[in-house]
Amino acid sequence: MISLTKIEKSTKGEAEVDEVTDAQDDPYDVEKCARWIRTNALKQVCLQFPDSLLPNSVEVALRLERSVEQKVYILGDTSCGSCCVDEVTAQHIEADGIIHFGHACLNPTARLPVFHVLPRKQLNATELVDEFKRVFADCTKKIIFFYDVAYAHEIEYVYNILKPMYKHLILSKLNCTSNVEYTDTRANPASVVLGRSYALENGYNVQDYEGFFLGEKEKILALLAMSIPVKKWYCYTNDKISEFEALNTPWLKRRRFLIEKLRDAKIVGIVVATLGIQQYLTAINMVKRTLKQKNKKSYLLSVGKINPAKLANFPEIDAFVVIACPENEVFDSRDFFKPILTVYEVELAFNSAREFCPQFFMDFRQILPGGSHYVDFKPSTDSDVSLITSNVRNCEDDTLCTDHMNALTVRSSGTVAIGKAGAQYLQERSWKGVEQRLGEDPVQPAETGRAGLAWEYTNETSKTDKHNAQTE
Repeated sequence: MISLTKIEKSTKGEAEVDEVTDAQDDPYDVEKCARWIRTNALKQVCLQFPDSLLPNSVEVALRLERSVEQKVYILGDTSCGSCCVDEVTAQHIEADGIIHFGHACLNPTARLPVFHVLPRKQLNATELVDEFKRVFADCTKKIIFFYDVAYAHEIEYVYNILKPMYKHLILSKLNCTSNVEYTDTRANPASVVLGRSYALENGYNVQDYEGFFLGEKEKILALLAMSIPVKKWYCYTNDKISEFEALNTPWLKRRRFLIEKLRDAKIVGIVVATLGIQQYLTAINMVKRTLKQKNKKSYLLSVGKINPAKLANFPEIDAFVVIACPENEVFDSRDFFKPILTVYEVELAFNSAREFCPQFFMDFRQILPGGSHYVDFKPSTDSDVSLITSNVRNCEDDTLCTDHMNALTVRSSGTVAIGKAGAQYLQERSWKGVEQRLGEDPVQPAETGRAGLAWEYTNETSKTDKHNAQTE
């Protein structure tokens, strides 16, 4: 194990940091972080750690401060997921740079430069190479080599062994600036998929290749397999290479059911679960415009980290579209009371110009204008039948939204009515949440609150009756 530095208090009460005594490299690459700060002349730098590394954050910050001779800040709580760079919290101190530690989704940021300190997992390179040669016995095969960010520090060694044997082996690069310079690249955003880019050989397309992923069968592999249409996918897990199939899964079948639920929805909530990924505003505007053209009322919600309890506060909303990191786990959860959908699923539901394809794009930047799979929006005016409710959709009586919430709406019967605003739903609720009600309630004197354990307070009826029975 690599031991970290220890913080000890001197006689003056100031924190002192001992040197790293382990012979191995520093897992936090403090010297590389300091070099990045000096090279970019940064003055206000934030350090972002996942929850599992927060206990070591003070040690790392003190060592870095001593190296660069300036103050650095630790982000104690992230606005969204720990894999995403939290630019919003960093702006509280007007930061001009962020150093992100731990697993990263590698989504490009919108405002600040970022330096990634990637985790390091141990790998037996000899066993990997032997298994690779056994499975891919044909050295003329065309293979694209992907890997989890935790193995980036081992890739140079592995690739240099395999490349002389496999002439058509292509190594993907990480679209970031990190402590593993060999894997870093800066590619055109249109050619980046889930933070990774690759350059194909002239005269070939991606369908001519097979994909290989070094890492566990986790979500990042499934996302890559759904986004990149190679012939086959293979992954290296538990020292064995096995074939991986992501498209014919129960998860995707459930997504098709949720798309049908979105078509039936009258009111849709657009949940913003990221404020730092590039083009997130473009994605929001595209979803709003699409829903408006399909006569669906939409509301924009920003709730930070998403959970079922938060979204349950909006019972009037029939479905939610989440603008989030592709690795967000909310799309896999069944705990939510209403359907949770992606930007791509909005396209599948309402854009008649988007034809069915075996791919599934969780990264919304791929389907935005300028993306590799962008398609112009073409609304469908033909009526169809819901596969869930058997009701007819896209009929004249289906018109719900208006350009302005207070505009007059002419219904099919000829009567005129005022379109309902979101505030009216709130007023009609029996419970509206915590309210001040200033001047509406009489002033009450302070009273003694509850006492005891939460499972049985001392003033509860069962507790009082039991105490009275004992005294009698």
